Amino acid sequence: MKKGLYFMGWQRDMWNYHPSLPIKNMHMIEDITEMHGNMLLWSCLGSGAIGLPYLALEAEGAVEPRMRLYGYMNDREFCGECRKRGIRPFAVLWKAQLWEFAAEWNEDETQLLALNIHRDAGVKKGYVGMSELSVNRYPYVFPPIEQFFPQGLTDFKGDKVGDYLEEFKAVSLEGRNILARWLMAPEHDHKCYSACANKDSYLAYLKKETEMMIDANAGGLHIDEYDSQKHVFNNAGCFCPECVDKFRRYLKEKRISLPADAGELKEFDYRAYLLQKGYGDRDLVAGKGNQRWEIPLFREYARMQMDSIEYVVREVAEHAKAYARRQRDEEFPVSANLFNCYPHSWECKKHLDILAGEKTNISLRQDGWYQFAFGWLNGKECCFVEDPNQYVRDMAEDMKNGINDRFILFLLEPLAHGFHLAFPYGSWLQNQVKDALWPDLRMLKRLGPWLDEHEAAFPMNPAADLAVIYDWQSASENQWTKPPAGWQGVYGNGGLPEELGAEGAFAGDGEFDSFFRLLQKLSDRHILYRVIYESPDEPLCYERLSSFGMVLLPDAFAMRQEDIKLLRSYQNGGGQVITVGQEPENGFRADRHFEEENMDALIKMLECREQEITAPEEDGYGIAWHDTGNGRALHIINYSYDSDSHRIRNLPELCFRLGKTWRLGCVSTFPENPLLEVSYRQQTLEVKNAGIYTIIELMDV
Repeated sequence: MKKGLYFMGWQRDMWNYHPSLPIKNMHMIEDITEMHGNMLLWSCLGSGAIGLPYLALEAEGAVEPRMRLYGYMNDREFCGECRKRGIRPFAVLWKAQLWEFAAEWNEDETQLLALNIHRDAGVKKGYVGMSELSVNRYPYVFPPIEQFFPQGLTDFKGDKVGDYLEEFKAVSLEGRNILARWLMAPEHDHKCYSACANKDSYLAYLKKETEMMIDANAGGLHIDEYDSQKHVFNNAGCFCPECVDKFRRYLKEKRISLPADAGELKEFDYRAYLLQKGYGDRDLVAGKGNQRWEIPLFREYARMQMDSIEYVVREVAEHAKAYARRQRDEEFPVSANLFNCYPHSWECKKHLDILAGEKTNISLRQDGWYQFAFGWLNGKECCFVEDPNQYVRDMAEDMKNGINDRFILFLLEPLAHGFHLAFPYGSWLQNQVKDALWPDLRMLKRLGPWLDEHEAAFPMNPAADLAVIYDWQSASENQWTKPPAGWQGVYGNGGLPEELGAEGAFAGDGEFDSFFRLLQKLSDRHILYRVIYESPDEPLCYERLSSFGMVLLPDAFAMRQEDIKLLRSYQNGGGQVITVGQEPENGFRADRHFEEENMDALIKMLECREQEITAPEEDGYGIAWHDTGNGRALHIINYSYDSDSHRIRNLPELCFRLGKTWRLGCVSTFPENPLLEVSYRQQTLEVKNAGIYTIIELMDV
């Protein structure tokens, strides 16, 4: 079992300072081994977003004797200690970040006296970041940029690049900078500029960064902000000369005609064209929703930008793997932060060995989403982390008060459905508060070994006769064209700032609401199902459907014709297809149809179907039902949270009806629950006083 750690190690009660993670020590290694962790995400070697000279010191720099006394190491040494113990530390490549930090220096700039955190220690003030390090502004402290690019770095025209910040940063239609504001700590003199990931020069920079990580003994590569092009695009960019040039070539390659007033293609400048027609940044931000598609060629420009996401991920991943084989004669795993499994992630999955991301909107119960995510994985290993919100901050407060109930549920609920969330270890709270997420490590040091001991009860093979199809084409169209509810514009009614950037950069994403609402209703009523994720890389086939007696098709309005033909064959073989909400646009005839507002009637009908286990109708708990190969494993997840005590109450009594006779096997709980009572007779399973998490194994007779 993969047991990943969200291993940022930010300091307690401090802001989270991207991109340079805190220095590691041997006590951290002890923690990892005692938690039985084997994979560290967002863990080290991340400061290339400040500059490669800074990254070189992070990787190989000397550690002062005073730090050695407490077991501190540079990142190369840390990676080596992890790998001795079978732990894979993934270096993090911050694809969207270009940083500048205010600094204090002595008179001749031979000593860096303060960086980011100021103390009026120096007589000179300046900045350390992508700009200064690329022009060798501080040669006494940082190695020269020529050490990394002896022949220099060239732009798309073949000219040598001087200031890397000016070359790499994205710009809006009106020429504004685009900042990743959510990464910046309040009231600090630093800036995080968004990069244009379409630039050939920036891709060369990223590739060199991965080489340095591999040379520093990293165990894997984690690409953060894999879809940075989408963030930039949602904030009125990027319209740099290279993007405009690539769009001209894109139009030629795709044979897309220009508007009548656009002139000749060989001289076409999309940025100049939009400005001439009176468009500005405010017209292009995500909050404009569907209005943006009325702008000439804007959908095509969006497609060009989005297509480059897969190109950059592929280029970086293949380069890292080839370099590791050449330099270390070993396979080198690559992951990426695929965020919330949005439709545009499908093209990148095939280039990645571990699927990672950030689960948004964390709350007490989300088993419907986790079942979707298991289908999205389609057999690949994963390790996701939490995207911080108020619920996560509330869990953090509980843990400070010695209450771990909701945190235990947070980690075990996804595992019940075959999906992994990492153990947080000083993980990100998005600078929403001046702190990091530090769990009770004593509890995690019990949970890690418990998961190893009970790995056979987590076969990741849910048993169900009902399938729900996630149609990629429909979800993708929904993502781009559904207007965001209640959106008033990224910047309200005021003027646009000199530098763009917003915490709501992703707020324009359509959420495919009907699909996910249906999943949660099925989970709430304990109806067994599996999600079948289909995309151009993972097409439907008869083998994927043949084991199911019924298929639900929610909001599949844009389903491809070849998938429709397959569903007709499935119907001819005796399978039932039920459509929900918007039906396929090409005349597919389902066995039954339910409008979105009648979804509850569908749920009532499905509750009457026979399934291997029938659960009591009580609220406050969920189940997972897995085929172990020699029987079944029933996972009972307890959501009975008491808001007064902040604890999860035991479930008084549950009575399950089983469709066949089994033999009662092992019963396991976490945390230990001496009050639990389990009895089985005549295909009836009675469970009393179930705690936060219970597993009951049933064996073939």
